[in-house]
Amino acid sequence: MDVVVLGSSATALYAVRELAMAGYRIGCADALRGCAMASRHLGPDARFVGTPDEVEAWLLAMAGGSGRAPLLLPCSDLFIEFVMARADRLAGFPVFEAYRNIAADLLDKARFHALCKMHGIPTPGVWHAEDGAALRALAGQVPMPCILKPVLIHRAKDFLRGKKVLLARSEDEYLACVDGMPEGLGGWLVQEIVPGPESEISLFAGYVGRDGVPRQAFTARKLRQYPPGFGSASLVTSQPCEETLQRSLSFLAAIGFRGVCGTEFKRDPRDGVLKIIEINPRPTLWFQVAHDAGKRVVESAVRDLLDASATEDAPQAQDVRWRYALKDATSALFYRREGSRFVFPPPDVSGADACRKRSWPVFAWDDPRPALVEPLGFVRKAWKRRK
Repeated sequence: MDVVVLGSSATALYAVRELAMAGYRIGCADALRGCAMASRHLGPDARFVGTPDEVEAWLLAMAGGSGRAPLLLPCSDLFIEFVMARADRLAGFPVFEAYRNIAADLLDKARFHALCKMHGIPTPGVWHAEDGAALRALAGQVPMPCILKPVLIHRAKDFLRGKKVLLARSEDEYLACVDGMPEGLGGWLVQEIVPGPESEISLFAGYVGRDGVPRQAFTARKLRQYPPGFGSASLVTSQPCEETLQRSLSFLAAIGFRGVCGTEFKRDPRDGVLKIIEINPRPTLWFQVAHDAGKRVVESAVRDLLDASATEDAPQAQDVRWRYALKDATSALFYRREGSRFVFPPPDVSGADACRKRSWPVFAWDDPRPALVEPLGFVRKAWKRRK
């Protein structure tokens, strides 16, 4: 086995497909069985579901049996933390250099904000609180509306019930959010909201090689997301965004980043400044649109580490539309019903109509099973949140 994709979501499915098409033998491991596990590109012995300790044991047994440890490719924050926390025991497994150093600062929202400030990267205003008591003490200091984000989002997933953040429109809502938090979720960030529609969000994807040279750089515009306002992309188009490209490359160079990442920016209508929202030091959900626009981000990264020959870059195709259909339809319906009362105005999605090619996160004619099993995952998550 050449590569083990850690995670089995739609993000992981993108990585499995791109690498399999490039001729690599792929494995997939996760704590729960996601849609990527159904891909025809995985052999019967290439799938593993278990606890983090069981995943580690499976990896070590695989490396010991074959005499060669596969490259580990985390496709979720949980597995980035897994790779970093077990670095000594997994030392023989190739990983991107970012997971040996800077990724920890990018995952931790407070440290990420400090990193941006150090390098002069404009960000929304942020206040850090170590616990509920510190959050309560911020009441009256933070401008409303605002959002509350867990420093390590994967620790608060059960509490958030599908949301990425908590929205507080007033001080009373803010205090209600704080009072409803259980113990043990770790630190929180309270963040200023950048006003304007979510269609003002621009995206970057790419790989920075071992030599520090960026490859497969791709830019896009997020038109809509799920959950509305503060979620993951549900509608994206490939578009040239030169300022997003240059700001991303400049920041990545400044912090010495080496690996795969996706960045997100939003232009603030109050001052016209493009402000960074986050950097994901891994493939992220919408990377399939980069593939369908002609880029090979993960393939290039794996070739660089395993074969010392990164994939040749090519211009990206413009006006490729990527849509996570069910989630995007839900967000579109929300804006039709609640848009006038929401904290953000409805996004401008007219750019999607002119697109000449379509891209999908899960469905593929030559690999249909993930699209058939994915609804079961939605049902499982919905049932878990009801408990």
